[in-house]
This record gives sequence, structure tokens and C-alpha cells, in this order.
Amino acid sequence: MYDSAKTQIKKLNQLYKQQDELYHDFAVRFGVSDTALWILYSICSSEGPSTQYDLANAWFFPKQTVNSAIARLEKAGIISLVPLPGTRNRKNVVLTESGTAFCARTVIPLLDAEERALSRLNDAERQTFLGLMEKQFRCLKEEMTKTEAE
Repeated sequence: MYDSAKTQIKKLNQLYKQQDELYHDFAVRFGVSDTALWILYSICSSEGPSTQYDLANAWFFPKQTVNSAIARLEKAGIISLVPLPGTRNRKNVVLTESGTAFCARTVIPLLDAEERALSRLNDAERQTFLGLMEKQFRCLKEEMTKTEAE
């Protein structure tokens, strides 16, 4: 099907970009930035509260990008910042009542669609898929680190 590593890399990166575009179009459809979508995604799929710092680290966004998206979400009444007891300036990012309703129309259906899509692969396929993605990422990171050192 694919004859060389170069061709396969091109196809892999095109697939990554296509998937990224799906999420971007989804965010645009609901009037939020890509970063805001991932913040809401994280809040809706998380077991517990998250701070701005947690969100930036979890999604590999610059802190300022997260701060800007949170400021817009807060201004829109979708989230609020709740001070963490015992800290000077750390705050949990929590959904407001309006934010919960917004997420019920947007992020929750997205999470459900992702689950349905991945469930179309059997368990062995999912394990293989995730394992290979993790391995490819580790190998790419190692190769890029070698390139930096040269």
C-alpha cells in the first residue's frame, strides 16, 4: 500500500492534520477556539478539578494561551475560577451552570462520538493502535533529541 517510510510519514502526518481539522471545525461550529475546546474537553472528561497550570501541562499549550482562552470562557460565563484554599493565587477552573449546559450540547457529544468511533475497533486493535502510537512518539522524540544534540 505504502512503499517507503517517507511516503508513510507523509500519510501519517496528513492523517494527524485531518484529525486536527475535525476538532478545529468542531470548535468553530460552537464558537470557541481550539484551546478553549480542549480546556472544556479536559474539564468534562476529568475526575476532579483542574487549575490553569494543570490544563496547560495536560494539553501542551503555552500557559499564556490557556490563560487567554480561560479569560474568554470566563467572560462568556462558561467557566469560573475558584480559589484553592491554602494557596495564594492558584484557582480551579470550574464550569458554571451555563457552562454545564454548553458542554452538554458540545463536549459531551464529542466525547460520546470519540468513544463510539474507538469502540468500532475491537480490544486487540485498540491496544495495538495505542501501543504503536506511543512507540512511534517515543522513537520520534528520541530521533529529534539526537538531531538537537548534533
